[in-house]
Amino acid sequence: MEDKWKQLPVSAVLSAAIIVACQGCSVKEDRSLCPCSFELDFSQVETSLAHGVEVSIKAADGFLHYDPDAGEGLVEKSKDGVSSMVYAVTVPKSLLSVSAVSGAERLFSPDSGISIPLGEECPPVYMHYSHVEAYSERCSEIVRLHKDFCNIGINMLSEDGEYPFELTVKGHVNRINPDRSVSNGEFSCSFVPDRRGYGDVRVPRQTDSGLILQIVEDGRTLREFALGEYIAETGYKWTDDDLEDIEVTVDYAHSYITIDVESWAGSFEYEVVI
Repeated sequence: MEDKWKQLPVSAVLSAAIIVACQGCSVKEDRSLCPCSFELDFSQVETSLAHGVEVSIKAADGFLHYDPDAGEGLVEKSKDGVSSMVYAVTVPKSLLSVSAVSGAERLFSPDSGISIPLGEECPPVYMHYSHVEAYSERCSEIVRLHKDFCNIGINMLSEDGEYPFELTVKGHVNRINPDRSVSNGEFSCSFVPDRRGYGDVRVPRQTDSGLILQIVEDGRTLREFALGEYIAETGYKWTDDDLEDIEVTVDYAHSYITIDVESWAGSFEYEVVI
């Protein structure tokens, strides 16, 4: 046997050694060089949200795994009699930045997050973000999607029951970053109330009380309400993990505005000075 090895070229011997080494991480090898089998556990996510999820996983060495159709790759896994839906991927052993997004309507980018085009409302986005220390051979993370938008329903009251105008909501936030923080930018979305005088608009998490509600007719602003200021006075928290929805009633003729938040039993009414 020794003679046979002596007859082989050095390059062939080295090639054979490399092949053996690459077949797996043996006990004798440095296991820190092996990848990590990483799973995202969606057991605490509603099925409808989980099946539409996008996943972005980043590492400091430049590693990026982005799957816009991750929801279609969920598999059922059972442990101790409990079933859950998981998303599995191989990652380098490192500190990971994990983003999971549902409802972004294909606006999500692993680098910049969700940019809201001017003139459009915020998508109905639910997000998860976490740092995971994936230094072992197997690692998992429980995904918790949080509601990162607020739906503002606006009910206009008119004495004659006619609404010959459109409503415009303006703000200073137009981006949700991959880590669920937000960035400043121009936000504006207009809509026409229905025959009942009702309409709604989704807005992203706010950083100030700068939301404005305008009543516009034929391109001319008839009235303007400091909507963000009124919302702030109710104690509404834009920093909550899950944003609550808001109902606004505007008495167009008498300049009154009423703010209701979905979890509150009461409401706050303000007289608007024009």
